[in-house]
Amino acid sequence: MPDEVAERVRRYVLDGTDRDLRRLLSISQEAAEMTRAAFRRVGVQEGWSAIDCGCGPIGGLAVMAEMVGPSGRIVGADFSGPAVQQARAVASSLGLSIVEVVEGDIHELDSATLGAPFDLAYTRLFLMHQADPVRTLRRIADLLRPGGLLVAHEPLRTPPPRSHPDVQALAGYWAVLHRLLEWAGVPPQAVEDLPRRAREAGLEVVGMSGYFGSMDPEVGFEIHASTLAAARERATRSGVASEREIDDLILGLRAAKPVEHEWVSSPFFLDLTLRKPTTG
Repeated sequence: MPDEVAERVRRYVLDGTDRDLRRLLSISQEAAEMTRAAFRRVGVQEGWSAIDCGCGPIGGLAVMAEMVGPSGRIVGADFSGPAVQQARAVASSLGLSIVEVVEGDIHELDSATLGAPFDLAYTRLFLMHQADPVRTLRRIADLLRPGGLLVAHEPLRTPPPRSHPDVQALAGYWAVLHRLLEWAGVPPQAVEDLPRRAREAGLEVVGMSGYFGSMDPEVGFEIHASTLAAARERATRSGVASEREIDDLILGLRAAKPVEHEWVSSPFFLDLTLRKPTTG
């Protein structure tokens, strides 16, 4: 089953025509094994119900469906209408019949509409965008049953993505993205402070580690370049970076020759497991 789902996602990525959709699906595909390992570690069982907060066009939905099996239930939630439509299309194409995708802000969606309470919640590249992490964590906790788990995979500001040999544009692009997050009101140490924020939100920290994901250079450089390209309009409109700076960084990433590099990494992810207390 795992190999079958992974192959379906790979084919969907290759068949896609929308560049940003391909980027997001590629990120999901590259993250799949780390996501799968985290779910195994926390003991995800067949028949569980789970929610992916900020799922985008696929997020962790395929891996979650694989882990809980046909007797489980998976909900994806995202505020972006186009992303939700894409996620529904992807789930349908992959045959993920137990997946439902709901449009709306996770803070405002009705718990009954989502089908709470859940056994498991998952975030990836979601909490890093939240201006008030405690509020968001409290809301996710509200969606969990007592004893329910939240697995959060969120990237630290430092260290930035790396490659071997090093490409300086990787650090430059990562700095631009974080300047944009700060402009949007996200606290500078939002991810670094997540364990403390989680405790403030009433959650228990039951596991904490971290990881780099290593990618094939051809895939990795393009994921990083297209991520910056997707943020180009907001970054220039906000004054966070000039068009010249962004174009130079994108060019630097896309000019890196894969045959001359051994690997390209993701940013360093905090791998955080939280639990809703059973009492109190």
